Amino acid sequence: MKWVLRAIVALVLLVVLAWAVGSTRPVSHRARTQARLGHSPEEVWAIIADFERWPEWNGTVKLVERLPDRNGQTILNVVSDWGAAETTITNATAPRLLVTDMDAGDFRGRWIHELDPAPGGGTILTITEEGEVGSPLFRAMMIFHDNHETMLRYHEALALRLGETVSPARVPLPAAR
Repeated sequence: MKWVLRAIVALVLLVVLAWAVGSTRPVSHRARTQARLGHSPEEVWAIIADFERWPEWNGTVKLVERLPDRNGQTILNVVSDWGAAETTITNATAPRLLVTDMDAGDFRGRWIHELDPAPGGGTILTITEEGEVGSPLFRAMMIFHDNHETMLRYHEALALRLGETVSPARVPLPAAR
């Protein structure tokens, strides 16, 4: 019986410690990646703007359901490895800019896809993530999370869908003022 009580006390202390650590971490984060693709911005756009087909090439996305538009914006329910998230397409300026805002409760964020013509042909795809993690417990767990990893895998999956390979890079962001 004593070991059960000790285990409960240890678990409570662990949760309190995680909460304390998470409370010291910032709510928001930014990360940026970039890759050069051999296809034109129009060809890349045709794939990334075909929302319902994301699961065919992006291994982290399991399902995309189109929901009723809201205020003239496309609304999606995106189900992925980490759960379901309502996603709003806040800017779709073909073939140069796609902005998606995701809300999964304690995890909220925006992905900004910038498609620029590459010198000599192809596309430079830059993705910027602006994320927020509401819960201090989840912020504590973010210590073990690489904010770039999902975007790097996205670049690789998109390139594979286009029949090519890429070496996406982490792009430093300017320091916050």
